[in-house]
Amino acid sequence: MKIDICDNLTAWNKGLSPLSKLEFLQSWKWGEFQNQVGIKTVRLLVEGESVQGFEQKIGFGKKFLYLPRVHSSKFIIQSLVEYLKKDYIFLRIESLFPISNFQFPIYKVKNRQPQQTLLLNLAKTEEEILNQMHPKTRYNIHLAERKGVEIREEKNPEIFWQLNLDTIERDKFKSHDKNYYEKMLNQENIRQLIAYHNNEPIASIILVINNQTITYLHGASANKFRNLMAPYLLQWQGILLGKKLGGSFYDFWGVAPLVKDNGKEQTSNFNGFCWPINHPWSGVTRFKVGFGGEYREYPQAIEVPLSGWQYKIFNFLKKLRG
Repeated sequence: MKIDICDNLTAWNKGLSPLSKLEFLQSWKWGEFQNQVGIKTVRLLVEGESVQGFEQKIGFGKKFLYLPRVHSSKFIIQSLVEYLKKDYIFLRIESLFPISNFQFPIYKVKNRQPQQTLLLNLAKTEEEILNQMHPKTRYNIHLAERKGVEIREEKNPEIFWQLNLDTIERDKFKSHDKNYYEKMLNQENIRQLIAYHNNEPIASIILVINNQTITYLHGASANKFRNLMAPYLLQWQGILLGKKLGGSFYDFWGVAPLVKDNGKEQTSNFNGFCWPINHPWSGVTRFKVGFGGEYREYPQAIEVPLSGWQYKIFNFLKKLRG
């Protein structure tokens, strides 16, 4: 199977499948951004199909290749194994669709990108989108408007970073560094919305624009004025921006796995959706499902060892680090 390094934008876009074109992680622009923040982007044409990966260094001069949201058959993956085994310890693959019947060992691992998400159909009218929301979500949007929350589209990495510091401290989650957000907001396909109250920034979101998909990638909010419900109005304005740009989908980028309420486990139920109540994303899931949308679940990530003994050492050291 023919494999070539791709350094041509036209050839790259030609090799993307229709589904891959909807995934910003496989876009040329996202690859350029990753290069800018110090992560080497590897672009390959496998029998003319575009496959983008990102080099991950793990110490001692060793590395693996991470392939997020790829649309590839098992034959393409098998060809990549032969082609890349001289450079990497293993491949980590997050595919758009399940791949089975490999002719080599694979190991299921936790997904780095959200495995479950909600996609809102932007072809619907504003009224239809509002009607599919939970009444409480609509109420909070209008509450923010009545309380004088103003949404502005502008790029201001300093504002986002200060709001992000509040969010990190409050919600105890890991974050990229300030330089990462600065370089992200410098990309032409990135939009930022900021919520103000009396000219004071109180919340902000970062959106990725990629073909027909608008993705809500990052959000941050101040510790004060949380009663003004600014994040609800930000999402609504993000949805309206997506419609204005001619988008087809608004991707909420990550929710807890949805389950059937069978009475056998503790679950949360809201706006017709049900998920495990003890899931770490339970709170953010309740926020997102209030807007409606269609549930989508991606296959579990896999790792494919390219050097068996080095892969075993890598996993042994990973366990030691906890």
